[in-house]
This record gives sequence, C-alpha cells and structure tokens, in this order.
Amino acid sequence: MYAVDVLLPTARFAFWVDGGRVEVMPEHRSPEGYVGYEKLAAERQVVGMTTFPNTVLLRGPRTILVDPGMHLQNQPVVKALAALGVSVDDLDFIALTHAHFDHAGACADVPGQVVVHELELDDPDRPMVAGILPRERLRLLSGDEGELVPGITWVRTPGHTEGGVCFRVETGEGLTVLAGDTIGPSRDDYERVAAGVDAGCDPILAASWRAIASWGAARIIAGHVPPFVTDP
Repeated sequence: MYAVDVLLPTARFAFWVDGGRVEVMPEHRSPEGYVGYEKLAAERQVVGMTTFPNTVLLRGPRTILVDPGMHLQNQPVVKALAALGVSVDDLDFIALTHAHFDHAGACADVPGQVVVHELELDDPDRPMVAGILPRERLRLLSGDEGELVPGITWVRTPGHTEGGVCFRVETGEGLTVLAGDTIGPSRDDYERVAAGVDAGCDPILAASWRAIASWGAARIIAGHVPPFVTDP
C-alpha cells in the first residue's frame, strides 16, 4: 500500500501586457484559471499563461516522485519534500505521466532515474526536455501496460500524447489514479464520457477516458485538475 501526497497543487497564472505593464489575473486556480485565460486571449492582444501540474509523492515500499513540474518549481519541490521529512536522495526514482516541459522541467534539480514511456522520445516537444532527460537517465516503459513496482501499475492512455500513461496506485483508501494530462484542462468532458455520453471529443482520448472510468478508482489526480473523488 502507498500513501499519496500532493506536494504542490496545480495552479495557472494568466497575464497580459497593457500600456507597458504586466497585469496578472487574480484567479490562479485550475481549471478556473484556464477559463479566464481563454477569455483574456479573446479580448486582448498580448496574453500569456504559466501552468503548474499536481506534483505527487508516493510513499510505501518505494519512495517515488511523480511529475515534478516546471523548472520554476524545482526549489519548491525540494522544499516540499523536506517539509515531509524526505530528501531528494531518499527518492528511488521519478515517474512521469508524460515528458512535456511543464511536468518534467523540475527534474533538473531532482537527481536520479526518470521513468517514462518510450513513445515520449518521439514527441514533438522532446527537444525542450532532452537536456534535462538524456537517454542515459531514463528507464523506458514499453507496450501498453505493466507493473511499475509492486502496488503500482501503469497503463498507456494516449490522447494528450502518444506515450502518456496513467499510474494506478493501491492505497489504504482504495485505488488512486494519477492521470497526468489525459484528463484536462477540466474534468467535465471526461465525466460525460465516463457516464456514457458522447462529448464529441477525439475518439482516442475518449477511449482512454472510458478505460480510466472502468478501473473503479476511489480518487483521480489529473495533471491540471484538483484531485477528485469518483462516484461509488
């Protein structure tokens, strides 16, 4: 059994430039911040956004950091670990739901092996993290599913990326699924598809959502959505 801690919760920071000044939208929660960002982008010329994912620590027979986040989060991750009495040297390895920069950038300050699906090496965004994640640092997953370590399995759930995976973690409260960006930027379409409604989304993504719904998880932690409890 594993304990699951969200070290750094997801957040979005949208901003715009007006009269030579940078203004920051006060709403920073995710997915609410994404809705605000889309509204800003439709109304203003110079708009940007920084988004942090849920960074998760798994503690049990192994100590595993999942999705450390952006490079901006490197020291916050280290300090959040320390607040739980965990050093970066205590980590057995890092696991990535996918290798986009906003999930993998903070690996720059967290040493050790990084587990990721081999298909992520062919992702168009690979050059952005290649210096942080050289091949010799990686343990590559292959195929469609397998065991990460006893008590944690992984399943490839394409849609956001080809090599995106979900980690299924056995906890004392039931199954927790770490879904990365397979679900997002909100959970609305996922929940419609999980309920059997055609949300008009990409069929590959919908198939991944149906697979996730079939696992009967007690809790789902997606990349940019607050953790949520599923219906019994």
